[in-house]
Amino acid sequence: MKKFLIAVSMLLILISCGKGKAKDSKSNPFDNLNQGGTKKEVNEVEKYNMYVGIYNDLLNFEDDVNDYFEDAGDKEQFQKPSGSVDASFSDLTSLIKKMKEAVSAKPAMAELDKSTAALTSVIEEASPLTQDMKVYYDGKDYTSDNYKKAQEFHTKFLAIVKKYNEAVVPFRAAMDKKVAEQREKEMKMLQKEGRKISYNKMMVLSVSEEILAEIKKQKLNGANFTTGDVSKFKPLQEKLINAVSEFQNSVNDEAQLKKEGYASHTLSSFLSEATEFKATTATFIERIENKKKVDDFKLSNSFFLETDNGTPENVIRSFNELVREYNRSNR
Repeated sequence: MKKFLIAVSMLLILISCGKGKAKDSKSNPFDNLNQGGTKKEVNEVEKYNMYVGIYNDLLNFEDDVNDYFEDAGDKEQFQKPSGSVDASFSDLTSLIKKMKEAVSAKPAMAELDKSTAALTSVIEEASPLTQDMKVYYDGKDYTSDNYKKAQEFHTKFLAIVKKYNEAVVPFRAAMDKKVAEQREKEMKMLQKEGRKISYNKMMVLSVSEEILAEIKKQKLNGANFTTGDVSKFKPLQEKLINAVSEFQNSVNDEAQLKKEGYASHTLSSFLSEATEFKATTATFIERIENKKKVDDFKLSNSFFLETDNGTPENVIRSFNELVREYNRSNR
């Protein structure tokens, strides 16, 4: 299935703010900012988590854009659909507010702040247009003007998406750099504090990300993944099996649970998602080995492609569920 945006689809994980804090707090990093949107001091991890939230919200926007393009096409000429057009764009007002708050918050993160400020202007331009498009299609106004307004919307939207694709590249580059920095700090901190459960939980995510990175490196998707080099995935599968096993062993350690302030039942959902991702990865590898391709119908529909067990899109979907569960426990 064609993706029209420079989409990565992969959610990022939040970092805990210190020993005990992730378990006791249900707030998000934006809660620590002043209501007036003025510059506010937050710690480095909190600001990093603000940007993680923005990054993940942008992926939701990209999903909305790709859903629209599936129906309307991404060419200059609007493509009249056989059915309805999916223009179920989310309200971008909250995202814009978050982006502005993150940029103004201290400490400064030069590359991220600069790239986010530039990207914010594009999202601000997209916001009223996407809502106008949503109203137009939800109200079926196209039935009265034979899609005349649809072409006007489409032309404007293509221009904004082009700007977005250009502006999001430096933002992602800055995020990749910051993610690597924060991940290294977090892993060292967890090891130093002897927090084996939290460390092993992050290791599961880290190895899972390696699998997705290999999928990206081989440029695999639903149309071509059976040509993938399975020898690159086998060692990663073994690492994942070991990482999940280490996490499960640490969860079964009552003394360790007490030390880190966990109750075993609070970790069961993450373990379940980790096990599911492990199984999805196994099916993905089996399908490469057996050359089990995706049928044409599923290839033409993103929903069925993502739910077809063992496709690259399905692996990403399973990974994102794992990340969502991790992030829920770290809020």
